[in-house]
This record gives sequence, structure tokens and C-alpha cells, in this order.
Amino acid sequence: MSQPIVLITGVTGFLAQHLVAATIDAGFRVRGTIRSTSKADALLAKFPSNFETTVVADVATSDLTAAVKDATYILHAASPYTYAFTNGEEALLKPAINGTLNVMRAAHAAGPALKKVVITSSFAAMVNIPEGGIWRAYEYSEADWNPFTYELGATPGMDPGAVYSVSKKLAEQTAWDYAEENQMSIVSLNPPMIYGPALQDSATSAAALNASSAAIYQLFSGQLSAIPDDQLPLFCDVRDVAKAHVLALQTPAANGARIPLYGGGFTWAQAVEYLHATRPELRDRLVPVGTGNPAPSTISTVSTRAAEEKLGIKSFIGWKQSLDDTVDSLLELERKWNASA
Repeated sequence: MSQPIVLITGVTGFLAQHLVAATIDAGFRVRGTIRSTSKADALLAKFPSNFETTVVADVATSDLTAAVKDATYILHAASPYTYAFTNGEEALLKPAINGTLNVMRAAHAAGPALKKVVITSSFAAMVNIPEGGIWRAYEYSEADWNPFTYELGATPGMDPGAVYSVSKKLAEQTAWDYAEENQMSIVSLNPPMIYGPALQDSATSAAALNASSAAIYQLFSGQLSAIPDDQLPLFCDVRDVAKAHVLALQTPAANGARIPLYGGGFTWAQAVEYLHATRPELRDRLVPVGTGNPAPSTISTVSTRAAEEKLGIKSFIGWKQSLDDTVDSLLELERKWNASA
């Protein structure tokens, strides 16, 4: 019997590379969407077996019929992420919503052979900024929804982070609404910041790092004189996020579930203090301890009950291990950059 095919959208990204690896390791065959053929050779070299690519120029507008052909599952990980825009509606809201809707329509058109769609959503779809966001004594759960509206996200001059959070909320809601209307089986996974070792070697310089890896790298890049302000000190390790996606495919109990993922919380000040204490060789490059603006003392948490009940995940990688493994990965990348310079 041939291996079930899992279509993963947007496989060049930081998380998506881990999704590919974890899904192949679990015994599936992976078909990954890429925007152009230029990335295909590097991906095929990295994943030489049970992996193929298919070109989807724009997941929001392209015909996905060929991409979903013979697929049993879809992991929809592709989503626009940029804070550099002048029109948030065109840059984030429409692409996120229409991309998810296009994937859901293609999955529905594929018929019963397509068993499940797993949506990579985000804690951004859960956070309630008007009520204090993450700087309050509160445990977020799958019942929480970001209250921001499309109209607010489309407002000219709106904070880019707020626009992004609206895009994730509305994309996820689009999936749930479509699934309900068409009796489809879906799961959404909602991690906060995702850290962990990078699998992409396509980052040929610090400037090419994905956003979360760049946030860690800046702490010991030697370029900062003060600890940066904390934006979202809640995290989940990328390996746990990838594991959760695979479990969501395999576990019937997950069907129809919205599942937050959470490995804990830490501030940049805590990270810098930890690295100063454990990595003396980096001290001359690290941001100085005790600099920057102190974070508020009260930080929200996220419930992991749904992850345990629906996926069987009883523990998550903690922030110190995740930080250590991320730093090791970035130092290895840095050695490659220096060797090729």
C-alpha cells in the first residue's frame, strides 16, 4: 500500500521545513508547494526521499487542483507575514483569507479521499489586546478569540502587528466557517512565537534569517547596545509545533479541535541573563545585562489542556533548551557564512 500523501503549503519557511521533516519521519509522503522552481533543487537535495514539490505561484489565487490530487491530508502552513507594507488589507488580510479559502475549496473539491485539513493558525488569533493582551494575569485557551475586526485591520496606519493578528484570526475563522458549511474535518493549531533550531540553510546571512531566528540572533550579534522591548514573550519550540501537526493528522480525537500550543514564557532580559551565565564565550557579543526597558512583571499563560486531551502531548520543550538549541543552530549557520565570505 502506498504511503498517504500530505500536501504542505509554503514549504520554504522556517516552520514548514520542520513540518516536512516530521511528516516524512512519520511515514508519509510529502508534496510541498513552492512559489517558483528556483527553490526546488535545494529542497529536493535536503529531502531526497518521499518528497516532491509543486509550483503554486500564489496560494490565494492559483488553481490547486493538481496540488491536491491524490493527497490524503493538507497542512496549510503558508500565510503572508510582513510588517513592511503601506496597505494592510492588500498585503495581509486579503492574501491570508483568500489563501485559506482557496485551500479549503480545493480540499472540498477533492472529495472524501481528502480526509483532513490542518490549519497552522496562531496565538495572534486568540489574543485580546483591548483587555490587556499578554500583560495580565490570565490563562488563554482555545475559547479565546482576537476581537479585532476586518474593518479595524484595514484601517490605514493601523499598527502592523495588529493587522497581522487580524489576518490570522480571519483566516482561521474562514476555515472553520467553510468546514462547518461543507461538513469537513479540520484542526487548527495556535502557537505563539516559534523558536528552535533552523533547518533552512538558505539563510546566507543574518539579514536572510526568518523573523524569530533573527530575534534570537540579535541578542548575541554584537549589534545591540540594549535589550530590546518584549513584544510576545510566549513561545513554543518549532519541533513541538511540527510534532503537533503530525499528531493532528494521525489522531481522530483532534478532528474539529482548536488547539493552542505553548512551551512557556520568557523575556529577553531572562534570555540575556541565561546566556551570559551559560555561554561565557559569547559575553563580548551579548547585549549587556540590565539594559533596556524592564518588561511588566505580569505575563499571561496559555492552557495546554487541549494539546494533552486531543493530541496526547503531555510536555513541551522548555525555553532554556529551545534557546540553547536555537543559539547552537545560529552559531553553526554563522560559521557557514564566515567560511563562504
